Amino acid sequence: MTRYQLPDTADLTRLGEPHEHAITVYAETSPAPDQRENSLLTAKSAVDRALRSIRERGARHAVEQKLRDRWTEIAESELWLRLSRSLAIFIADDVHEVYVLPNALHSQSQAGAYFDIGQLVRAVTTPQEAYALTLSANGWNLWRATASSRAEELPLVGEYAADAAEATNRATIRDRDHVGRLVGDEGKKVLLEAYAKRVADAVESELGHVDPSARRPLFLFATDPLLEMYRGLDHKREIVVVPGGPDTLRPDQIDAAIRESLSALNAKRTNRLLESIGDGVARGLVATDVADIGKAAVAGAVSTLVYDFTVDILGRLNDTNGTVTFDDDGYDLLSRIAVTVLDRGGEVIAVRPEEITADIWKGTAVAGLRFPLS
Repeated sequence: MTRYQLPDTADLTRLGEPHEHAITVYAETSPAPDQRENSLLTAKSAVDRALRSIRERGARHAVEQKLRDRWTEIAESELWLRLSRSLAIFIADDVHEVYVLPNALHSQSQAGAYFDIGQLVRAVTTPQEAYALTLSANGWNLWRATASSRAEELPLVGEYAADAAEATNRATIRDRDHVGRLVGDEGKKVLLEAYAKRVADAVESELGHVDPSARRPLFLFATDPLLEMYRGLDHKREIVVVPGGPDTLRPDQIDAAIRESLSALNAKRTNRLLESIGDGVARGLVATDVADIGKAAVAGAVSTLVYDFTVDILGRLNDTNGTVTFDDDGYDLLSRIAVTVLDRGGEVIAVRPEEITADIWKGTAVAGLRFPLS
C-alpha cells in the first residue's frame, strides 16, 4: 500500500507491532522525472542490504523470497511516477507499506523483529507547514507547504492587483518619466511602498482564512527595496527572509528553501518550550527518566514529550501499568512511548540532540506532566 499522507496514531501503533522479519528503509528521492531511476536504485540497494542481513542470520529461503516478492511489487508499482523528497518503506512477510513524503528523511536501512518508526514519528510530530510569499514588482503569489505536500500556490479568496503597476494604477513604474506628480527614484519608491501595502493587506486577508492565529511562519522571497518594505508592514507573523529574485523560482525550489529552514525554526521553538517545561520541576511536573516517562505516558499524565529519536533504547512498555523493561530483543522504546503519549492526547516532539540547548535537557527525553506522578 502506498500512502501520500502521514500516518495517524493508529497507523504508528500498528507499524510498531512485531514481525518474524521486518525491513525498514528510509530513502532520499527526487520528484524530477530524470531522477526516477536513481531513486529506485537507491531504495533497491537499501532493501538488498536488509535482505542480505536477514539471510546471514539464517532466515529460510522461503521467508526471504516472500520479502523479496513484496519489494518487487513495490518496485514495479506506479509510485515511482509520483515521488517527492523521501520514501519510508516497511516490508514484512505479511504486509508492506510505503509513505511518499515531501520532507527530507535520512537514508537508513534496518532489519529486525520490529520496524524502526523513529523518523516517521519525527515527520508526524514536527511542524512542517508554512506559507510563502514571492514578491517582486512583476507580481506576487502566496504558497503553502504542508507535511504531506510540497509547496503549491494557495488559491486566493479575494481579487487583488496582480503587480506593482496595477496596484498603483500606472502603466509602468520602471521608467524615470513623469507619472502623475511622481518623478524618478523617489517617485518609484513611493509607488513601491503603496504596492507593498496593498500586498500586505491582501496577505493578511488571505492567511486570515487559513491561519488566523498566525501560528505558521511566512517565508518571504524578495529583494530590496520591496523586501524591507514588506517586513516593515507585517508585524503579525514570523517572517523568514529568503533573499533573491523570486520571478524565476520553480515550486520545488520554493519548497526546498522552506524545508531547509523549518528545522532551525522548530528547534528554536522547542528550546523555548523546554525552558517553559523546566519551570515545573519544583512542582513535580517534569520527568526525565525513561521508566518514569513510560508510566506517566500510560497513565495519560504526559502533556508534552520531547525525545531524541536518534537514540536506540530497546525494550518493552506494559500497556496496562506503564512498566518499562529494557531488552535487546525489544522494540524502539522511545517511539512506542511517543505513540502512547499521542494516543492519550499529548504532544510529541522528536528531536536530534544537536538541536537542543535548553538547560533542562540532559539527553534522551524530557516530559512535561499534567499532574505529578504518585
